[in-house]
Amino acid sequence: MRAFIITTFIGCFGINEKNNILSFVPFSKEPLKIAERMKLSDIEIIPEEKQVQNELWDRGYKEFVYPFMKKGVKHLEHNSKQEEFIKQNIRNLAIEKKFVRDQAEFNKLLTAINLELTKVKIKEAVGKDNFIIQVNGAIDEIDKSVNVLSERLREWYGLHFPEMNRFVDSHEKYANIVEKFGSRKNIKEDKLSQILDKSMGADLAEEDIKIIQTFASHIIESYKLRSKLSKYLEKILKEVAPNTTVVAGSMLAAKLISLAGGLDKLAKMPSSTIQLIGAEKALFRHLHGRGRSPKHGILIMHPMVQKSPKELKGKVARAVAAKLSIAARIDHYSKEDRGKKLKKDLEERIKYILSGK
Repeated sequence: MRAFIITTFIGCFGINEKNNILSFVPFSKEPLKIAERMKLSDIEIIPEEKQVQNELWDRGYKEFVYPFMKKGVKHLEHNSKQEEFIKQNIRNLAIEKKFVRDQAEFNKLLTAINLELTKVKIKEAVGKDNFIIQVNGAIDEIDKSVNVLSERLREWYGLHFPEMNRFVDSHEKYANIVEKFGSRKNIKEDKLSQILDKSMGADLAEEDIKIIQTFASHIIESYKLRSKLSKYLEKILKEVAPNTTVVAGSMLAAKLISLAGGLDKLAKMPSSTIQLIGAEKALFRHLHGRGRSPKHGILIMHPMVQKSPKELKGKVARAVAAKLSIAARIDHYSKEDRGKKLKKDLEERIKYILSGK
């Protein structure tokens, strides 16, 4: 004989094909515990369901059917009439089984359970990819502020040693030199020490030098913070999106996930959309007849796209986007580690494109 196992927020029902209730195991009346039980029942057989099965097994029922798919059970593709019967009569059944006293208590309990279920779903919605989005945003903000502050430092210290601008391109190195040596006469860098005597900069008081050094030290701290965030970002990316990270590189993978709005959304995008992430404005102009169709967005950051000839950048970006689409889906759905294989296939594909065959 066959029985249907229907789980509701008041407990688990065992019901036959004629809609006769054969068994009922109630839940605790605590909304939080009910919410946890219902969430767990979506993916596996919970103890209450097992208890119903055991009771019915002893009564001769050997086949058990669930209304939806989960591990180790038979399920129906569409809602069964048994499930509909329980849903339509749940209020009366709750009172009949003495789970609640009346309709008012039923409504109050239902509201509390829905609130707890919402909290559970919100907690689950905050995945690790949300941390990728936040850390990537923090790094971008640090980059913007450091660039602005470094330009200010160059202008400020340039009053004292303007020639140093031509010899030191790196903002970080510039700040380290200022913070370490202070006055230009103390600088021991080879190239800079040769032009110290010829400098056209003004002589500054010790108080002026010290405040510039303090300003430079704050810029250096920002660089250190950026380095820590970058290492943390790489660690999360290896956990959440290892295949995407291998194919795209850490920073590009983080930006793709951020601009897409999460790994799940990136995984659902076709490769043509991934190819144009970051080129929305150019695409909008093209659709309104005011420009050419863009060939790539932030994929221009990918080393293989950067190294390609101008006339082939579009084709290479398309190949990269295709592999990224596969990588993101593997990361989101199956979690298999196939990054090296994907990257090797991409390199072979781009080699073929560049050969012009």
